[in-house]
Amino acid sequence: MKKRFVFILIIAIVAFQLVVFSIQKHETSSWFGSLRLIAIPFHRGWLIIKNGLDWMVSNFSSKRILLEENKNLRKEVGQLQNQLTILTEQIRELEMKLTAGAIEKQIPFDVIPSLVIGRDPYDWFGKLIIDKGTNDGLIPDLTVVTYQGLVGRVEQTYPNYSIVRLILSPEIATGAILQRTRDLGVVEGSGRGLCVMRYVYRASQVQIGDLVITSGLGTSTPRGIVIGKVLYIKESEGSLFKEVIIQPECDFSLLDQLFIIRSPVTGENDDVQ
Repeated sequence: MKKRFVFILIIAIVAFQLVVFSIQKHETSSWFGSLRLIAIPFHRGWLIIKNGLDWMVSNFSSKRILLEENKNLRKEVGQLQNQLTILTEQIRELEMKLTAGAIEKQIPFDVIPSLVIGRDPYDWFGKLIIDKGTNDGLIPDLTVVTYQGLVGRVEQTYPNYSIVRLILSPEIATGAILQRTRDLGVVEGSGRGLCVMRYVYRASQVQIGDLVITSGLGTSTPRGIVIGKVLYIKESEGSLFKEVIIQPECDFSLLDQLFIIRSPVTGENDDVQ
């Protein structure tokens, strides 16, 4: 029904157009004049509709062109963003190498620079993965540090990467010494982002804020590497020892550039501040 109505409407409009055209070619008589008065409103209506349709078609075409151009621009922006990301990462790596070179000169050990390339999601405070392996001379039990202090120890090695066990893990123990009081003990990870120094005698004068460094006893870790500072002290009734809770000096949430100590220096270093 709708299609028939549209068809009749088109026929009527065309007929009126023909009438108007005929009127313009003949002298205006009373009959033609009356017909013209009737036809002109329809003619003007048709012109309005035609202009409106032309505008809609033109506007639709313009929008389609703009959408296509917008799509192409989005694609170009995405490509430029990817290129910027790659360039930014390359600049970051270059900055890290320059920084690592400067830090390496300050570290009194023979070290191998490396980058953190992964963390264990099931053992976030226990392990991380570095980009150096047996092809770079790494072996298990080598000490891992940053310019801030002790990070952990190489646990497993592979040709192109290695797994490092962090000092935050309860599965690693490191000989330690309280720098001010000279008390010896063993530092283990608490598994919750802190470390615990055990076997500190109850009579120790340890205080909050005291610096804890590696003792160099019983491991391949050199003496004098900063572990952290005393956060608080726990004393249990009847126990011969205190538990010294340590805040590690390293920010383990931001580890990026690490150094593996290839071999400890000879002699001792008690002057780490």
